[in-house]
Amino acid sequence: MLKHLFKLIWKRKKMNSLMMFEIFFSFLILFAVWTLGIYNYRNYAQPSGLETDNVWVAFFNFNAPNDTIKAEYKELVRQQLTRYRAVHSFAFTSSNAPFTFSSMNNNVEYNKKTTMSEIMRVEPDFPKVMNMKISEGRWFNETDKAGNYRPIVITRRLKEELFGNESAIGKTLGNGDGASSNDPKMKVVGVVDYFKHKDDFQKLSSCIFQPSDRWDDTMVMKVQEGSGAELEAQISKEVARLGKDWSIEIQQMNNMKSNRNNLVLVPVLILLIVCSFLVFNVALGLFGVLFQTISRRKQEIGVRRAMGATQGAILWHFIGETAVIATFGLILGVFFAVQFPLLNVFDVEAGVYLLGILMAVISVYVLVSICAFYPSRQASVMQPATVLHEE
Repeated sequence: MLKHLFKLIWKRKKMNSLMMFEIFFSFLILFAVWTLGIYNYRNYAQPSGLETDNVWVAFFNFNAPNDTIKAEYKELVRQQLTRYRAVHSFAFTSSNAPFTFSSMNNNVEYNKKTTMSEIMRVEPDFPKVMNMKISEGRWFNETDKAGNYRPIVITRRLKEELFGNESAIGKTLGNGDGASSNDPKMKVVGVVDYFKHKDDFQKLSSCIFQPSDRWDDTMVMKVQEGSGAELEAQISKEVARLGKDWSIEIQQMNNMKSNRNNLVLVPVLILLIVCSFLVFNVALGLFGVLFQTISRRKQEIGVRRAMGATQGAILWHFIGETAVIATFGLILGVFFAVQFPLLNVFDVEAGVYLLGILMAVISVYVLVSICAFYPSRQASVMQPATVLHEE
């Protein structure tokens, strides 16, 4: 039966070419939507490694003439913040704190392996503020600054890129600037499993955490649950009194993360709406073509019924023909789709592409089955005497 249907459709390939191309383009659209959705969902399902509830980010501008004076100003801010019982902990960081629109990255080298990594400078209390869990080693402290090496904590992803299955603790890294660089070597003292720097939909980040410097003037602070605008205004007012040229802007990290997430979600939703509209139009066209095709084959249907074909046989015959037409369109679509994992396009895992192909194939078969069911059912209930009389 199936072999007969394939032969039948292949002989009518010119007649069915339009439907095949419609299914081909529908498959490509669905493949793009499913792949994008699966990629983002898999990333979103992984923990970010950061707790952003009740965490505020303060951006200071001290207008200090040099870093020495800025360090003194930062000490004044620390003393001021310790007076607030609602502020549980705080730490200065570089300007590329999580979920900001700032980034600082560089190449990192180890045994001729080079990879790009985000570099954040943080104070030792940073993991306490963000509730970050360390999986290997420890977090650096103030005493580590006195050593010959700069202590660093790296993320699991960076560890796998540079060291594979080896332990990273105690390994030293170059900074990517070559042997002539004056910067000290970096020694790994700890590894964290999860860390996302930009948003919840990105892959786990490759990142290096190293001790903060005097010029870092961004702060993350953990505040008491329920703290709001009143505490924010009080801190801003009191800190501004410490220096007449100072300015401070405080934002809630949850809002910052939501803004970054929206930058990913909005284009995906727009793409989903546009693709849904295109697929709906293709389905309407397919529905119309099937109706027209079946109406032209009334004589054939009448003969089949007169020779004993049941209503169910007629129904499944036309649904089967539509499925075979879809298969020809899908063969062409799958040929182009498998090039993405083979060529490693966009650096997305092959499993994501393959799952996207599978879901797109299932979606196309479901779509054509829905479109073919009603016209096929109309054909199956035709009475042979009536049809042959009309013909």
